[in-house]
Amino acid sequence: MELQIAAMNDLLEEPLQKYYANYVKKEPDEAVKKSTLQSMLKQLLEFIHSKDDLFAKDFILVGSIADGTKAEAVDELDVLVPLRKDKFKITPDDKTLEDFSISERVNGMWRCFSHDETILKLFELVTEYKQAYYKDNPFFKVKKKKITAAALPLMIDWIKIDMVLCIEDALQYSDMKWPFPKWLNGQSKWLSDQQQNRVRNMGIDMTCHGIQWRPSFSRIDAFLFGEIDINGGHRKKAFKLLKSLNGYYWTVDQLRESYQGKSRPFLGSFMMKILYLHAREKYPEPQQWDSLGKSFCNLLDVLNQCCNEKRLDHYYQANINLFDRVADKTFQWLQEKIRNILEDPEEELS
Repeated sequence: MELQIAAMNDLLEEPLQKYYANYVKKEPDEAVKKSTLQSMLKQLLEFIHSKDDLFAKDFILVGSIADGTKAEAVDELDVLVPLRKDKFKITPDDKTLEDFSISERVNGMWRCFSHDETILKLFELVTEYKQAYYKDNPFFKVKKKKITAAALPLMIDWIKIDMVLCIEDALQYSDMKWPFPKWLNGQSKWLSDQQQNRVRNMGIDMTCHGIQWRPSFSRIDAFLFGEIDINGGHRKKAFKLLKSLNGYYWTVDQLRESYQGKSRPFLGSFMMKILYLHAREKYPEPQQWDSLGKSFCNLLDVLNQCCNEKRLDHYYQANINLFDRVADKTFQWLQEKIRNILEDPEEELS
């Protein structure tokens, strides 16, 4: 199918442009809304820090809003709330490095760093801030969730905000070295040596997940996607198109006979970004992204290749296949979606 995909560059251009104009949502006041929310969050974090310096006074904006790849109108923000401690001990719980335990030094003793206590403290401080500054404002809401929740949810002016506890460069508190794969160890075809060094030096963050902690690559994502089209091209536009199709038409329940409407996308946000990064490795030259049709076909080609090989290699961690547990029928289903676009783009992109 690879040659067929490449041959469709020009034929896809017009249908893709129409789909982007009609279905990829853009709001004229998006930048103002984003700036206002960030200003409000900064004031909130400064207040929280003044009450308890465990919490940093600045947040880290991550996700598709941070890197400019959101395919829909602004309806949510993801922020990391860094935690400040002099002494941590980070220990992996399994060989796959999916889960970690974190201990803190208290009165000369090591004890489990309590995520539930910390998220509860954050809730109390945000509630105190609301009482002080937004007591009668119905558009500022904070909701207490169960103590094992991964984030504290806020709602400000109808925008959902997830505040996620984070320990930056967590492995500085551990003896282990992160197993970066070859394309972040001097063998990337599109990242310079300086950029690869910067990624490695940023380190691996940890975010809370229930009572455990998991690696987070959000800051690295924000760096790699932050200047996605700095040298021209249509990478961002093609990526947002694929995200839109994935979000509305490539959903988990479509694999079931009882499908009745939109559900969770099969390719999660993280998988989508990993797919894009591998497309940059396969197509590293700027001229390979100089039209929307060509750029979109690059992404389809890499997705089709992943389906053929039944693997999507983790871009930040060696020896992990993100498609390891995907059923054969799912790969066949995804390739059928690709064929439908190539055979009848006007129908599939309308």
